[in-house]
Amino acid sequence: MNKKVEIEEQGNVISVLKKIDEILEKSNQLKDKDVKLSIELAIEAKLLSEEHFYTKGLANSLIHLGKSYQNISNYGEAMKCALQAIELFKGLNDTFGESVCLDILGGVYNFLGDYNKRLDCNLKCLELREKANDVSAQLTTINNIGDTYMAMGDFDNALKYFKHCLSFPDLTHHIQAIVYYNIGEVYYCLKDYELAEKNIAKGLIFGISCNYWQIIIASYQMQARMLILQQKNEQALLLLNKALDLSIKNSSKEEEYSLYRYFSEAYNNLELYQKAYSFLNKYNQLKEELLNDNNAQQLKKIEFEFQFKSIQNEAVVTKEKNKLLTRAFNQIELQRNEIEEINLSITDSIRYAKRIQDTILPSKEKINKTLKDSFVFYQPKDIVSGDFYWVEEVADNVIFSVVDCTGHGVPGAFVSLIASNALHKVVLEKQIIKPATIISEINEIVTKLFESSEEYIRDGMDMGICTWNKKNGSLQFAGAFNSLFIYSDNQLSEIKGNRESIGSSIYQHEKNFNNHTINTKSGDMVFLSSDGFPDQFGGEKGKKLKWIGFKEV
Repeated sequence: MNKKVEIEEQGNVISVLKKIDEILEKSNQLKDKDVKLSIELAIEAKLLSEEHFYTKGLANSLIHLGKSYQNISNYGEAMKCALQAIELFKGLNDTFGESVCLDILGGVYNFLGDYNKRLDCNLKCLELREKANDVSAQLTTINNIGDTYMAMGDFDNALKYFKHCLSFPDLTHHIQAIVYYNIGEVYYCLKDYELAEKNIAKGLIFGISCNYWQIIIASYQMQARMLILQQKNEQALLLLNKALDLSIKNSSKEEEYSLYRYFSEAYNNLELYQKAYSFLNKYNQLKEELLNDNNAQQLKKIEFEFQFKSIQNEAVVTKEKNKLLTRAFNQIELQRNEIEEINLSITDSIRYAKRIQDTILPSKEKINKTLKDSFVFYQPKDIVSGDFYWVEEVADNVIFSVVDCTGHGVPGAFVSLIASNALHKVVLEKQIIKPATIISEINEIVTKLFESSEEYIRDGMDMGICTWNKKNGSLQFAGAFNSLFIYSDNQLSEIKGNRESIGSSIYQHEKNFNNHTINTKSGDMVFLSSDGFPDQFGGEKGKKLKWIGFKEV
């Protein structure tokens, strides 16, 4: 009778253990489809395993939980599960289970940016998987090692491991797409563009064959970047458009964001500044959107950093109160670094806009050659500016101008590109040298260009422009809200421009700009300025300088 009961109990235990394995199998199938349900099933299996002292089931439950938590970026719980499971697998002498735990821990360290610890986990993981003779798992780990070395800037070792992947037989197209792309990216970093292009092209072929859209987008983008370096901008734009279509189709904002930057660069190289500005604007807008998402992710990272020591030393940390201060310091340090990274990213974007804007400013050599005994004081408040100066020579005439585009920051800077382009078209292409006519022509160009954008038309631009005849010394001037100042015979006089801004009318009406002719003589000094000087605050009372103060200076 007792033997019968014992057999029945054994049968019940076996049935429970089988049930645990079935629950875990279902949890594994759902980890990429329904993470929440996958976690619930893994927790159920964990509780049953603990109740029935089923060590293997408990270890596998922890692995499934660790993977699922990693998928939803809950790195604290993922690490706890992996650290508990690895000790259980060591007791079971299960090298494959150990390797999975190390893979999870490697992902955690990657999230933290601790690439040395990630590499340590990767190498230990590979050693265990080689012992288990699991070829598929080995390939994943070898590629991870190459990726870690690339993140560390060790390109020689990165190439070594990526190429090692290719030595395996019967590779899937999916694996080959990843590996060839990674090799191409390393060569790009090494500036070996020929080998970069060769490997990126191979990766693209395999990516297309298995519809691996992430690799396809990345490959098109990398090829476009190399074409831009060669000034093959039209070809680059074709590839960028392909990549953008695929990004939008797959709702991939990360890829879409990085593509906009290279659209802007290509259009700038083609001197299509309006399109360059449009894509740079999209780039900045999407960056801000992604930055909000990244900030949420960074908060998770800060929270995990705060818990990191307690996860590793949970048994002793409760009595070590001083560690709270250490963790608080680490959190503050992390936040400081995070703010610096965000500021650097924004500054990089603005500096890119400055490089574009700098192309329109005349060089010092050109100014000294064209206008001897002249000077330019140009000190933008920010990295980029809506103000700029312009000098060109047509026959015996020197045309010089100061322009104030009233938009602010990057938008103002790009409006200045449009103004410079308009000056070039009117003066150099149409050979118009009369200042009033030049302003009228530019007003017409700008108004037509922005007729669908009320914001820019309201902002517009102010301008002062002069034409000086080097032979007879006559000086012509016209202004759109800007004045000309002449210092002659110890007297300062002001010739005011019209109280009209270029393109700056809510209600459309015909604008007429007056042309002034002045006969200058040796020793006379003429000045053009934007409102940058009169708008300066300072002095004993901390008030604006204004035009009256500017004249006194």
